[in-house]
Parts: sequence; structure tokens; C-alpha cells
Amino acid sequence: MRMERYPTSSVPPFSRSVFALIAAALFLALAPACLAQSDDSQPEQLSKLRTDLYLRGTRAPLADLESDINHIGVLSETCRAENGSKACGLPDKALESEKLEERYAYYVKGPVEIHAKPHGPRIDRRNWAGSGAAAQR
Repeated sequence: MRMERYPTSSVPPFSRSVFALIAAALFLALAPACLAQSDDSQPEQLSKLRTDLYLRGTRAPLADLESDINHIGVLSETCRAENGSKACGLPDKALESEKLEERYAYYVKGPVEIHAKPHGPRIDRRNWAGSGAAAQR
């Protein structure tokens, strides 16, 4: 029996090379956007990630969260390098310990608790010197 051979591709060789060039150009154009660093190391996003990890840390043992704590540590140090320690909620002095509990306290618990504390004087409505309508209540 004789088997008939069908071409594996109906596209001529010239068209395949043009297609390859277009694909390469498209890849090179989009590669920087794909390889760009995520915004997780920006102070606002880092604060959200820390709060999430802080809440998970209240329900789970720290050993289960070690990879997340290490990830927050890397993002925090990246944030420190790009924006400074104050903007990222970190102390000026770098962490010198390798203990998990101290990494958690340095990168997660400390910044979250400092951010959660009220800043400035507390204003009480009874102390307002206001209009007659507000004073009559």
C-alpha cells in the first residue's frame, strides 16, 4: 500500500520566516512590560500585604507563614531601597537577627501596629467651640 504524503504545513517557507520575525518583534516589544517589577514593593501595597499577613498571623503559627514573612521582608527591603525606611514603615536600623519571630516583629507586626496607632491629639466633640446649634445639643 502506498501512503500519500500531505504537507505538514500549508504555509510557504517565506511566510513562516515573516511570521517568526513578527513574533520575535512582538515578544521584544512586550517583554519589558512582562518583566517589570510588580507594585508590591510600593508603600501602600506593602502596607496592605502586611496587614493581611498580620491578621493571618493571629490565627496560624508563624512557622506556617515563614515563606510569606520572608517575601514581605524582601519587598520591605526593596521598598526601603527605592523609597526610604520612613516611607516603608521600617526602622532606620536594619534587622540583625535570623529568628522567625524577630523577622515577623520587624517586617510585619511593628509596622502594622505603628500604623494602627492614632496620631496626634484626639478631638472630642464636647471640646468643640462651635456654633449655637452645635452647643445646644
